Amino acid sequence: MATSYDYSILYKTFSRLIKSRLNLVMIELYGNGKPPEPPFVAFDIVAPKIPTNYLEDDRTFEAVVSFTIYAKTKLQALNYCNQLRAVLGDLASRDIYEDNDIVMVERMQVQPRYVEESNNYAFMFGFDMRLRLWETYEDNGEGMIEHVKYKEDTK
Repeated sequence: MATSYDYSILYKTFSRLIKSRLNLVMIELYGNGKPPEPPFVAFDIVAPKIPTNYLEDDRTFEAVVSFTIYAKTKLQALNYCNQLRAVLGDLASRDIYEDNDIVMVERMQVQPRYVEESNNYAFMFGFDMRLRLWETYEDNGEGMIEHVKYKEDTK
């Protein structure tokens, strides 16, 4: 029985949500290709698998994802970042999470994120989110329990 989690679910879910609610493009942080014209959102999976118990064999685990808004001005980046943080925490978003088996555990606070570029600074603000996820099991039909015999049945 193999277990796995398809992290592309996170990319698809958040990308669609951000596009439909804020009309911003979401890209993979440090992904290939030229980034779009600002403003846009960069997404990264900071901690892909954090066990929820000490046995590390539970189907449930947590992950930390990061959202960073790139914009043309500092104020625009801050405003979009605050809007994104609010949108990702509202009830409509939680319904989308539920449909995709994602539970939001925590939204961290907005922080400035500056990286010096060649001739200027990129204006960035971002925040992280802690999610609870579930691994899926792949079972080839081996060892399935079809009937359980109780003590009463064996007499």
